[in-house]
Amino acid sequence: MKEPRIIVNHLPNRPQVVLDKATGALTPVHGEVLPIRGACSPAAGKQFCLYEEDGCLFLQLGEQRWEIESGTTVNYYHDFDRKVSTFSIGEFQIEYEAWWAHDPGFNKFAPEEDEDFDFLAYVYQLWMNDSRREALIKRWAVSA
Repeated sequence: MKEPRIIVNHLPNRPQVVLDKATGALTPVHGEVLPIRGACSPAAGKQFCLYEEDGCLFLQLGEQRWEIESGTTVNYYHDFDRKVSTFSIGEFQIEYEAWWAHDPGFNKFAPEEDEDFDFLAYVYQLWMNDSRREALIKRWAVSA
């Protein structure tokens, strides 16, 4: 871990925060000059951070972190009857209300929009698509 602290959340209309990778603590940016290496987004009432480190992509929740690569088991799926989504990575699993739960016009047979509305669905898509994952790693690696 060559950079113990990085800035995440370099997204439009979202504040930048500093991630302490050892603890998972997130604090507002107050003039720190640190590299921007990732994004942070709420999902299931928790703050997940996705960032680049040493040419790899990591997902972090608190002190737990997982590398997003082919050797890691990642799953994402819906229970349409209960209107919940389930995301798992390694031994960690979380179930939460689906992004479409209150959309009366939602069509489960329409093309997938999950990654546009659910951060963990986006993480799942990155895990499935090596070239997309590599492009994101390259973009964040040069943002120092």
